[in-house]
Amino acid sequence: QARMLDALRRAQSPLAIDLLLDQPRRWALAERDPSLVLPPEDAARLNFLIAPPRVVALGPPNIGKSSMLNALAGRSVSIVADVPGTTRDHVGVALNLAGLVVHYIDTPGIGSLRATDSPEQDALDRAAQQIAMQVATSADLLLLCADPTTTLLTPHWVARLSEPCSVDAPTTLRVLLRSDLGPAVPEAAVAVSVRNNTGVDLLVAAIRDALIPPRLLADPRAWAFR
Repeated sequence: QARMLDALRRAQSPLAIDLLLDQPRRWALAERDPSLVLPPEDAARLNFLIAPPRVVALGPPNIGKSSMLNALAGRSVSIVADVPGTTRDHVGVALNLAGLVVHYIDTPGIGSLRATDSPEQDALDRAAQQIAMQVATSADLLLLCADPTTTLLTPHWVARLSEPCSVDAPTTLRVLLRSDLGPAVPEAAVAVSVRNNTGVDLLVAAIRDALIPPRLLADPRAWAFR
Protein backbone atom coordinates (compact mmCIF):
# COMPACT_ATOMS: atom_id res chain seq x y z
CA GLN A 1 0.00 0.00 0.00
CA ALA A 2 2.78 2.45 0.89
CA ARG A 3 4.74 1.71 -2.29
CA MET A 4 1.58 2.14 -4.34
CA LEU A 5 0.92 5.55 -2.82
CA ASP A 6 4.51 6.61 -3.49
CA ALA A 7 4.25 5.47 -7.14
CA LEU A 8 0.90 7.25 -7.45
CA ARG A 9 2.55 10.46 -6.25
CA ARG A 10 5.29 10.15 -8.87
CA ALA A 11 3.19 8.91 -11.79
CA GLN A 12 2.72 11.46 -14.58
CA SER A 13 0.27 9.56 -16.79
CA PRO A 14 -3.48 9.55 -16.07
CA LEU A 15 -3.63 5.94 -17.26
CA ALA A 16 -1.56 4.97 -14.20
CA ILE A 17 -4.12 6.04 -11.58
CA ASP A 18 -6.70 3.24 -11.65
CA LEU A 19 -4.04 0.65 -12.41
CA LEU A 20 -1.95 1.61 -9.38
CA LEU A 21 -4.95 1.88 -7.06
CA ASP A 22 -5.83 -1.74 -7.85
CA GLN A 23 -2.34 -3.11 -7.17
CA PRO A 24 -2.76 -3.90 -3.43
CA ARG A 25 -5.70 -6.15 -4.26
CA ARG A 26 -3.78 -7.84 -7.08
CA TRP A 27 -0.71 -8.44 -4.94
CA ALA A 28 -2.86 -9.99 -2.21
CA LEU A 29 -3.98 -12.55 -4.79
CA ALA A 30 -0.45 -12.99 -6.17
CA GLU A 31 0.89 -13.90 -2.73
CA ARG A 32 -1.16 -17.07 -2.98
CA ASP A 33 -0.53 -17.65 -6.69
CA PRO A 34 2.81 -16.40 -8.14
CA SER A 35 1.52 -16.93 -11.69
CA LEU A 36 -0.62 -13.83 -11.16
CA VAL A 37 2.44 -11.53 -11.49
CA LEU A 38 3.35 -9.87 -14.79
CA PRO A 39 6.74 -10.88 -16.24
CA PRO A 40 9.56 -8.31 -15.87
CA GLU A 41 9.48 -7.21 -19.52
CA ASP A 42 5.77 -6.35 -19.27
CA ALA A 43 6.26 -4.60 -15.92
CA ALA A 44 9.01 -2.49 -17.51
CA ARG A 45 6.59 -1.35 -20.21
CA LEU A 46 3.99 -0.32 -17.65
CA ASN A 47 6.66 1.63 -15.77
CA PHE A 48 6.38 4.16 -18.62
CA LEU A 49 3.17 5.24 -16.87
CA ILE A 50 5.27 6.44 -13.94
CA ALA A 51 8.44 7.70 -15.64
CA PRO A 52 7.51 9.11 -19.08
CA PRO A 53 9.23 7.43 -22.05
CA ARG A 54 11.26 9.37 -24.60
CA VAL A 55 9.76 9.65 -28.09
CA VAL A 56 12.10 11.00 -30.77
CA ALA A 57 11.05 12.12 -34.26
CA LEU A 58 13.75 11.54 -36.86
CA GLY A 59 13.73 12.14 -40.61
CA PRO A 60 14.81 14.37 -43.51
CA PRO A 61 14.59 18.16 -43.20
CA ASN A 62 11.52 20.15 -44.22
CA ILE A 63 8.98 17.31 -44.20
CA GLY A 64 6.67 18.61 -41.47
CA LYS A 65 8.10 17.12 -38.26
CA SER A 66 7.75 20.41 -36.40
CA SER A 67 4.19 20.90 -37.67
CA MET A 68 3.37 17.39 -36.43
CA LEU A 69 4.72 18.24 -32.98
CA ASN A 70 2.62 21.41 -32.83
CA ALA A 71 -0.47 19.43 -33.86
CA LEU A 72 0.17 16.82 -31.15
CA ALA A 73 0.75 19.51 -28.54
CA GLY A 74 -2.22 21.60 -29.62
CA ARG A 75 -0.04 24.73 -29.49
CA SER A 76 3.08 26.17 -31.08
CA VAL A 77 6.14 24.60 -29.42
CA SER A 78 8.41 24.25 -32.47
CA ILE A 79 9.45 26.67 -35.20
CA VAL A 80 7.81 25.97 -38.55
CA ALA A 81 9.17 27.27 -41.86
CA ASP A 82 9.65 26.07 -45.43
CA VAL A 83 13.41 26.20 -44.99
CA PRO A 84 15.58 23.10 -44.49
CA GLY A 85 17.42 23.23 -41.20
CA THR A 86 14.89 25.40 -39.35
CA THR A 87 15.17 23.13 -36.29
CA ARG A 88 18.87 23.58 -35.52
CA ASP A 89 18.71 21.88 -32.13
CA HIS A 90 16.27 19.38 -30.71
CA VAL A 91 12.98 20.67 -29.27
CA GLY A 92 11.47 18.78 -26.34
CA VAL A 93 8.05 18.95 -24.72
CA ALA A 94 5.91 16.81 -22.42
CA LEU A 95 2.79 15.56 -24.20
CA ASN A 96 -0.27 13.73 -22.89
CA LEU A 97 -1.05 11.21 -25.64
CA ALA A 98 -4.41 9.62 -24.81
CA GLY A 99 -3.50 9.20 -21.15
CA LEU A 100 0.20 8.41 -21.59
CA VAL A 101 2.57 11.29 -20.88
CA VAL A 102 5.74 11.19 -22.99
CA HIS A 103 8.82 13.33 -23.41
CA TYR A 104 8.62 14.11 -27.13
CA ILE A 105 11.72 15.38 -28.94
CA ASP A 106 11.72 16.93 -32.41
CA THR A 107 15.19 16.72 -33.97
CA PRO A 108 16.95 18.54 -36.84
CA GLY A 109 16.51 17.00 -40.28
CA ILE A 110 19.08 14.40 -41.29
CA GLY A 111 20.24 12.71 -44.45
CA SER A 112 20.56 15.56 -46.94
CA LEU A 113 23.50 17.75 -45.98
CA ARG A 114 24.31 20.09 -48.85
CA ALA A 115 27.32 22.40 -48.97
CA THR A 116 26.52 26.11 -48.83
CA ASP A 117 28.53 29.26 -49.37
CA SER A 118 28.94 29.58 -45.59
CA PRO A 119 31.42 27.28 -43.79
CA GLU A 120 29.81 28.36 -40.51
CA GLN A 121 26.37 27.25 -41.69
CA ASP A 122 27.78 23.94 -42.92
CA ALA A 123 29.35 23.35 -39.51
CA LEU A 124 26.05 24.18 -37.80
CA ASP A 125 24.20 21.73 -40.05
CA ARG A 126 26.66 18.93 -39.29
CA ALA A 127 26.52 19.63 -35.55
CA ALA A 128 22.70 19.67 -35.59
CA GLN A 129 22.56 16.31 -37.33
CA GLN A 130 25.03 14.83 -34.86
CA ILE A 131 22.74 15.99 -32.06
CA ALA A 132 19.79 14.30 -33.78
CA MET A 133 21.66 11.01 -33.99
CA GLN A 134 22.76 11.17 -30.36
CA VAL A 135 19.23 11.88 -29.15
CA ALA A 136 17.85 9.06 -31.32
CA THR A 137 20.01 6.44 -29.62
CA SER A 138 18.39 7.25 -26.27
CA ALA A 139 14.79 6.96 -27.53
CA ASP A 140 12.27 4.52 -26.11
CA LEU A 141 10.28 5.00 -29.32
CA LEU A 142 11.75 6.33 -32.55
CA LEU A 143 9.38 7.89 -35.09
CA LEU A 144 10.90 7.39 -38.54
CA CYS A 145 9.34 10.21 -40.55
CA ALA A 146 9.08 10.90 -44.27
CA ASP A 147 6.70 12.56 -46.71
CA PRO A 148 5.60 11.55 -50.24
CA THR A 149 8.72 13.24 -51.68
CA THR A 150 11.25 11.46 -49.44
CA THR A 151 12.21 7.91 -48.46
CA LEU A 152 11.42 6.24 -45.15
CA LEU A 153 14.47 5.16 -43.20
CA THR A 154 15.12 1.42 -43.29
CA PRO A 155 15.18 -0.97 -40.29
CA HIS A 156 18.83 -1.74 -41.14
CA TRP A 157 19.67 1.94 -40.74
CA VAL A 158 17.87 2.03 -37.40
CA ALA A 159 19.83 -0.97 -36.14
CA ARG A 160 23.05 0.90 -36.94
CA LEU A 161 21.96 3.69 -34.57
CA SER A 162 22.77 1.51 -31.58
CA GLU A 163 26.26 0.45 -32.66
CA PRO A 164 28.23 3.43 -31.30
CA CYS A 165 26.50 3.22 -27.91
CA SER A 166 26.25 -0.56 -27.54
CA VAL A 167 22.55 -0.44 -26.67
CA ASP A 168 19.52 -2.13 -28.16
CA ALA A 169 17.93 -0.38 -31.12
CA PRO A 170 14.78 1.45 -30.00
CA THR A 171 11.24 0.48 -30.87
CA THR A 172 10.29 2.20 -34.13
CA LEU A 173 7.13 3.54 -35.74
CA ARG A 174 7.20 4.62 -39.38
CA VAL A 175 5.17 7.77 -40.03
CA LEU A 176 4.22 9.44 -43.32
CA LEU A 177 3.83 13.21 -42.94
CA ARG A 178 2.20 15.68 -45.35
CA SER A 179 0.15 12.81 -46.74
CA ASP A 180 -1.97 15.34 -48.65
CA LEU A 181 0.95 15.79 -51.08
CA GLY A 182 0.78 12.35 -52.62
CA PRO A 183 -0.13 8.66 -52.29
CA ALA A 184 0.51 6.79 -49.06
CA VAL A 185 3.78 4.92 -48.61
CA PRO A 186 2.99 1.22 -48.00
CA GLU A 187 5.74 0.90 -45.37
CA ALA A 188 4.25 3.65 -43.20
CA ALA A 189 2.21 2.57 -40.19
CA VAL A 190 0.43 5.94 -39.94
CA ALA A 191 -0.24 8.71 -42.48
CA VAL A 192 -0.70 12.26 -41.18
CA SER A 193 -1.72 15.52 -42.81
CA VAL A 194 -1.62 18.49 -40.46
CA ARG A 195 -3.01 20.70 -43.25
CA ASN A 196 -6.10 18.50 -43.64
CA ASN A 197 -6.21 17.61 -39.93
CA THR A 198 -6.20 13.88 -40.66
CA GLY A 199 -4.31 11.06 -39.00
CA VAL A 200 -3.24 12.95 -35.84
CA ASP A 201 -5.56 10.93 -33.57
CA LEU A 202 -4.36 7.73 -35.23
CA LEU A 203 -0.75 8.75 -34.58
CA VAL A 204 -1.51 9.48 -30.92
CA ALA A 205 -3.01 6.00 -30.51
CA ALA A 206 -0.17 4.36 -32.43
CA ILE A 207 2.49 5.99 -30.23
CA ARG A 208 0.68 5.03 -27.03
CA ASP A 209 0.07 1.45 -28.16
CA ALA A 210 3.67 1.00 -29.37
CA LEU A 211 4.96 1.96 -25.94
CA ILE A 212 2.28 0.27 -23.83
CA PRO A 213 0.33 -2.38 -25.73
CA PRO A 214 -3.40 -2.37 -24.85
CA ARG A 215 -3.16 -5.97 -23.66
CA LEU A 216 -0.99 -4.82 -20.73
CA LEU A 217 -3.51 -2.22 -19.61
CA ALA A 218 -6.18 -4.93 -19.61
CA ASP A 219 -4.02 -7.62 -17.96
CA PRO A 220 -5.39 -8.44 -14.46
CA ARG A 221 -2.06 -9.66 -13.07
CA ALA A 222 -0.03 -7.81 -10.44
CA TRP A 223 2.50 -5.25 -11.63
CA ALA A 224 5.92 -4.94 -10.00
CA PHE A 225 6.00 -1.17 -10.49
CA ARG A 226 8.97 1.06 -9.70
